[in-house]
Amino acid sequence: MPSDTGAAGATQPAAGAPADKAAERNAAIGMALVIISAIAWSTAGFFARTVPIDIWVVLFWRGLFGGLSIVALAMIDRRKFSLDVVRAFCPAGIALMIISASGKMAFIYALQNTTVANVTVIYATLPFITAILAWVWFRERAARRTLIGSLVAGAGVMVTVGGSAGIGGGHILGDAAALYMTGTMAFMTVIMRRHRDVPMLESAAMSGFIAAGIAFFFCDPMTATLVEIGWLALFGIVTQGAGLGIYTMGARRLPSAQAALLSASEVPLSPLWVWIFFAEVPALTTFVGGGLVLGAILWNIGAELRRSSRRHATAA
Repeated sequence: MPSDTGAAGATQPAAGAPADKAAERNAAIGMALVIISAIAWSTAGFFARTVPIDIWVVLFWRGLFGGLSIVALAMIDRRKFSLDVVRAFCPAGIALMIISASGKMAFIYALQNTTVANVTVIYATLPFITAILAWVWFRERAARRTLIGSLVAGAGVMVTVGGSAGIGGGHILGDAAALYMTGTMAFMTVIMRRHRDVPMLESAAMSGFIAAGIAFFFCDPMTATLVEIGWLALFGIVTQGAGLGIYTMGARRLPSAQAALLSASEVPLSPLWVWIFFAEVPALTTFVGGGLVLGAILWNIGAELRRSSRRHATAA
């Protein structure tokens, strides 16, 4: 009997090892996807400045091409030439469609009515809002390092907002729209985490089509030139397909607060693109605050990698 018990005990780590490795690999993939999506999202300000036309025209073409690009991404993810649209129209999927569509409208309005720096630093509050929602909704507690990283990121936001008050202080409606957009992203993140069995890519694609459908009643999309439509197509494909679509794939693999924190890596990049291409120079405090946010994110990633290395060393 003792020898049998010992044998059974010896096999337990081996049995659990594949599951642990699969979980770590899943989390690593999730982190990579969220960071890629953040880089894609960071180009939104650049596209908004490139095509400064009627907001409804922008919403129509961005929503249309963004939705189509997410459809293509869903087919690639499913490895089949079909979509699971019926299951997407469940309560969680419908909620994501409506929330995301309204967030898209607020996002474009914010980009056109305040500075890109203001939009991005307000968006950096996402980890706080997401962590609170996840805890209130289903008691998902954030890891200590994520909370610390969120506090550092919050300090970066305070530094940036304090320094840009003189620049963006007259754009209260644009700033309010940016805050609303951030709230919609927080809700979407916890919905995707809570309902991982729902085909969220299809729901995300539908949100683009809903936004385009609403915009159609307020504009004539053909007032845009072919060149402008081309830019708006890229706007939708890059920020929706590569942004929202890939974020949807990554967020469901991670705790809500961690996914939100990693997505904030776009904060230092967004003002950079418009600074380079449009001479929209951020305040010095924007660089300081953005550096704090980026430092918090890199520290969070480093802590995760060190934890993974310790696990492997212990298992060995």
